[in-house]
Amino acid sequence: MHTLRACSGRSRQIVRTLTFLVPALLYASGAAAQEDKSAAETAAARALAIEGLKLARAGHCAEAIDKLERAQELYPSPVVLGRLGECHITLGRVVEGTEMLRKMLREPMPPNASPAVEQAYERAQSVLNSAKSRIASLTITVQAPSDANVTVTVDGKPVPPAVLGVEFPANPGEHIVEASAPGFFKASARVTLTSGEKETVPLELRRDPNAPPAPPAEAAAPAESASPPAPPVAASSAVAAEQPVPPPTMARDKEGSSTSTLAYVSYGVGVVGLAVGLGFGRAAMAAKDELEERCPRNECPKEAQSDLDAAKSKGTIATIGVGIGAAGLALGTILLIAGSSDSESSAEASFAERSRKNLASLRPRAAIGFGRVELGADF
Repeated sequence: MHTLRACSGRSRQIVRTLTFLVPALLYASGAAAQEDKSAAETAAARALAIEGLKLARAGHCAEAIDKLERAQELYPSPVVLGRLGECHITLGRVVEGTEMLRKMLREPMPPNASPAVEQAYERAQSVLNSAKSRIASLTITVQAPSDANVTVTVDGKPVPPAVLGVEFPANPGEHIVEASAPGFFKASARVTLTSGEKETVPLELRRDPNAPPAPPAEAAAPAESASPPAPPVAASSAVAAEQPVPPPTMARDKEGSSTSTLAYVSYGVGVVGLAVGLGFGRAAMAAKDELEERCPRNECPKEAQSDLDAAKSKGTIATIGVGIGAAGLALGTILLIAGSSDSESSAEASFAERSRKNLASLRPRAAIGFGRVELGADF
């Protein structure tokens, strides 16, 4: 009977402890430092924490760690973190557990903390003090050529190159240390550490003669040799780049060819005009000779009046033809001179201007009368 009462009293004590500890865990110790959580998340965290703490008190840390980690993820709390670190230390993961305890103790204790929270902080400090001496250490050294790209792992986890050659914290127990590099045989060592033991693990990489040759340094880092990106170009410049402008020489050649063509056309018009003018001029001369026979002393009978008018019309046409011919020849000459050079000098420009003025003032003339036919032009 006494034994049953003792067991019943101990159970009631555990329940009372958890009843006070969990609310303090979820509200008093972490509420000031955490973001607002939903009611569902808070309730889930409380349930996981209670179950995890029960398992941890019963010595089932392997099962308790899963519950406590999920509770900590839902509602981070220094008290849960402390119990989680203690379980890791119990399972031999001393390095991980002591770091969790240090993180918990860095958090200031909330004001007006309950006795359960104060007890959790005191317990975490006590566990940390006793566990620090259990941390072992490895000093890993690797002998390899300078061109080897070395990778070191402990139990399959990469080791930062910065810790090679210095003491590296490790948990007590058996560890496999490996070093590898492309083109080299892998080097490995198995070491068993006791609590607080310090061990040096030397590894040597030997070149593999059957390994394929390593790519050259230029191919390995193409980005380093690449030229820097070109600065951005304005939109107007990009449009101009897409529409290339012909070289000045080509433009001048096209302009000169066009000018030469106009010059030859003007020459053709001038030749045709002169031919028409000369043809009608000869016809006017023949009519003039005939009229001189029929009109003695420059007096023509009435029946010869129509022939006299026809002769005058031929003279007018001859005058127009000669005028057009002269203008065409003059214009063709000006265009040919202008197109024969790449650029006009001041003298050439002055000459061209004078030629244009002379062409504008050109006044062809032709006259037919008794005893004379005149073809000419005045400037």
